[in-house]
Amino acid sequence: MVASLPFFPGEQAAYTSQSNQINNEFANASLFTQFWGIFTNNFRIAAIEMIPGFGALLFGFSLYATARILEVIAITDHTSPLLVLIVLLLLFPHSYIELPAYAVATGEGLFLLYAILKWLRGRAGGRSLVNWSVEGWQFAINLIIVTVMLLVAALFESVEIQLGADLFWITWVPFAGLIALTIILKPAAQKDKEGKAGSAIDRDKNGR
Repeated sequence: MVASLPFFPGEQAAYTSQSNQINNEFANASLFTQFWGIFTNNFRIAAIEMIPGFGALLFGFSLYATARILEVIAITDHTSPLLVLIVLLLLFPHSYIELPAYAVATGEGLFLLYAILKWLRGRAGGRSLVNWSVEGWQFAINLIIVTVMLLVAALFESVEIQLGADLFWITWVPFAGLIALTIILKPAAQKDKEGKAGSAIDRDKNGR
């Protein structure tokens, strides 16, 4: 929807310049240079999105900016923004890893914001309502998850760039393997999680 709206004054020129910069940034670079450049840029964005409150605003702005860049490309190529969205994002495996990673980072920022507000409310009432040790572990786990997701996404994207428009579809083969592995491992991970939760409940009951 945003990619179909008219630009504000000066906006189209700004996003056109940004689009050209993105296209030229890693042109003719080696696989490792592209991989490391893409990862560090995306990780910096995700790290900022983990900042309580501000991260959610950045996430919203990033979505808006992405839509505007797609609109610029659509205008340049004289085609529809929806077609550009499909061709430049939805056809590439890395999008299905990178975009959810940003959502995880933003979600963690919202969890931290909620914990801070809860802590302030408890402090006003003279009691502690937040276990910062648990919050710290949750932050660390989500940071690891986001880092791994962005590393994998950057690897896929850099390989896609190296293969070019004619051969990028080959990357769907290992991506399908990742999906299959996730489906296979998920039940076992869920069972282990439920088992640990049950053990914790039993220990709590015995303690009482």
